[in-house]
Amino acid sequence: MMVANPFAFAPGDSAAAVQIGAGIRTRMQDVAGRDYVVVQQSQMNDALTQYGYPKDAILSPPLAITLAKNIQARVAVTSTIAKVPGNRYAVTARLAGVNDDAGNVISLAQANGQSLTDLGKKVADALQPAVKSLDEARGCVDQQRTKPDKAEDAAAKATKALPNNGLAQFCLAQIKIAQKAPRPEVVKHLQSSVKGDPLSLPAWTALATQYQIANDTANTLVAFKQMLRVAPTNQKLRQEIFKYFLQSGHPETALEVADAGLKIDPYNADLYDLKSNACLFLSNFKCAVDALETMYATDSTKADTLFFTKISAAAAEGEHPDTARLVKWAQLGVRKYPDNLTLLGYLNRGYVLTGQVDSSLSVTQRLIQKDTTAVVPALAAVQSLATAKRLNEGTPYIDYVTKYGDTQRKEQLAVIVVNAALPLLSADSAAGTQQDLPGAAAYAKQATTLVDSTSKVGPTANYILGLALFLQAAQLDEQTEKEKSCDKANQEQQLLTDADAALKAGESAKPEVVKQYLGYVTKFQPRIKAMLKAYCK
Repeated sequence: MMVANPFAFAPGDSAAAVQIGAGIRTRMQDVAGRDYVVVQQSQMNDALTQYGYPKDAILSPPLAITLAKNIQARVAVTSTIAKVPGNRYAVTARLAGVNDDAGNVISLAQANGQSLTDLGKKVADALQPAVKSLDEARGCVDQQRTKPDKAEDAAAKATKALPNNGLAQFCLAQIKIAQKAPRPEVVKHLQSSVKGDPLSLPAWTALATQYQIANDTANTLVAFKQMLRVAPTNQKLRQEIFKYFLQSGHPETALEVADAGLKIDPYNADLYDLKSNACLFLSNFKCAVDALETMYATDSTKADTLFFTKISAAAAEGEHPDTARLVKWAQLGVRKYPDNLTLLGYLNRGYVLTGQVDSSLSVTQRLIQKDTTAVVPALAAVQSLATAKRLNEGTPYIDYVTKYGDTQRKEQLAVIVVNAALPLLSADSAAGTQQDLPGAAAYAKQATTLVDSTSKVGPTANYILGLALFLQAAQLDEQTEKEKSCDKANQEQQLLTDADAALKAGESAKPEVVKQYLGYVTKFQPRIKAMLKAYCK
């Protein structure tokens, strides 16, 4: 049996750990009796130096178990110490076979005035039931497959001496699983096992499995958390548990799991990726971007298309998108993957949100050349141009939406075009708008071609078209009379005819105004006829 010096988390506690370890080792010779030979302190130091450690080295429990195996010890006592109030120490010790799935754990606190050596001796005394019942527990393990009846008898003897013997209870659980016993019976033994040895990863794993089968999410979460405490550096375990927490609707716990892992291994890029997933599930988009940026800084080789897509998506989400980081990461992604349509879409969105119209148009051109489904970016381009009062440059994007957009997208396009047409009906020096009746008519007419008869935009488009045509006719009238032009008279007549039709189609948009302008059209008719008669001979 090897008794390792307790592991001290604080370097200043190392001397105390050596004294406590010596106390455990000395008393354990009496506790073990003739069942086990305890490795002496001098032998321990020889083994430590042989494997490259200094004398009286303080090893973590996993390293201590490795050393025990190397010196062919069958059983090991590992422990940890920590300070408690009153400047005293508390010890948590575990006795288990070096290859066993479970053992037993005890915890003791130093009494007032108690020496460290005596504390170590008390730890050994507390482990006596575990030592005395260990052979019987192992007898259960050795016979559980071939002679389950005798295995159960051996376990019964072990649990009589120590009811929560971790190894014996774990063995009984395995026997019950093989016998297809009712699940509550299996769970009862596993619960007793982890009660005796809360540091047994196999026992907690088996218990978590039983909870999962029973759809007992609450207890599964408890088991998984304990598994991570037992094996905090087990990356594969952490990833599997993380996935379960997400799938079971506990992203906040998944985030805790990732953060706990990063405290142990702050340069683990995979853990930052896991953390970003939990942040996304929690709709904490800043947290996700922060985690992914740290992942990139830790290991930029992991920045694939999924990475750039995820960080761009996170930056673009939320009530207030992080436009600066959206543009930054989408640019980097597109630079690395220039034909990736998703990344191009995010880059375009970043440019739109930051008002970089020309950059947005450049990206949109690339999108619509490669993808017939890029209707949303094309719409965004039209909107950007309309906002910048440059809709006259929007023909390629308007044509694209007209060709590939569905009814909803065409309706959205019509709204943009109508909104661009309306200010052109009159000059507005404050807004920097000049009257452009032909432009207003052209936009409004285009809007009418984009929608069907059920559209709510259609009447408004026709109303604006009617006004633009009528006002053009009114402006032309003075020139027609002045020049006595037959062509202009015919042109004026056509404008009024088209205005009449458009106003009637848009009557539901502004009934009273339409009625007024239709009256104006009617009043113009005799004058037009007279001019045609006079000028067209």
